[in-house]
This record gives sequence, structure tokens and C-alpha cells, in this order.
Amino acid sequence: MVVLIIGIVLSFAVLSLGGDRRGEELGREARQFTELLRLAAEQTVMRGEEWGVQIGVDDYRFLVYTDKGWAVQEDDDLFRARTLTEGTELQVELEGREIVLGGTAPADEDKETDAEDADAPKPTLFILSSGEISPFVARFAAKETEQRFEVKADARGALTVETPE
Repeated sequence: MVVLIIGIVLSFAVLSLGGDRRGEELGREARQFTELLRLAAEQTVMRGEEWGVQIGVDDYRFLVYTDKGWAVQEDDDLFRARTLTEGTELQVELEGREIVLGGTAPADEDKETDAEDADAPKPTLFILSSGEISPFVARFAAKETEQRFEVKADARGALTVETPE
């Protein structure tokens, strides 16, 4: 009987630790996203460029505005496309409205499109050459844990990471 009770207690402890690790991982991803946005805002000021972030349900990538429109930021390893850990989902709210997110991967070339620019990247968030960032709330969540993280940017571009209760 004692062995059974110890086994049950240990199984709850292992499950609890797994959830805590997943919560820590989720927080790390939210903080990384926040720091990359801060660095991107600094870069836009220094370079005098307009940038954007295209956000998918489980990934995001940085874009730069060129004379031909929005282009993926490919020549800078720091601002490369990022895929979130499996099971992590991202939700974005702009001006109080939740945005429907798709993937950021380009569509198959075999598919027919009505518009030439249907596959062109489009930013979800804007990072202006003044360093300002679109006000938003990005929610990082995972099914394995109750813990959630919110990355928020206000109208001045101040970024915070919070854990909603």
C-alpha cells in the first residue's frame, strides 16, 4: 500500500515538473520575441528602414520594406524566420480585435492565384523607422500547461511580457 501511494505521489510530481518546464519554455519564447522586436526597432532607426513582422500560428518572420514592396529579411541571421516549439500557439490582437493568423510559409508554386502578389509577405505588425511599433497583444500558449504569456506593445512602442492570471 505504501509503495502504491509513493508511486502516485511521484507520478504527480513528474507531471508537475513537465508542466513547469513547458511553462519556462513558453516564457523563454515570449521573451525572445520581445527582445527581437526591441532590437528590430533599434535597427529600423539606425538603418532608416520600415520593417514588419509576419506572424503565423506557430512561427514569425521579419520583413523589410523595399522599393518592390515587402520582402523577407534574409541577409541577417539574427532576424531569420523563427518557428515556435511544437505545441506552442500564438494569438495576436490589434486594436482590441483578434487577428486570424495563417502560416508564414509561401504557398505551393503549383497553385493558381488570382493576384500576382498573393504570395507576397504581408506584415502583421509594423516597426517604423522612428522605432515605433504597432500596438498589439501577442499571446503565447501551449496545451500542456495552464501558463500563458502576453507580449504587449503600447502606442509608444514600450514592450512588456506578462503572465495573465
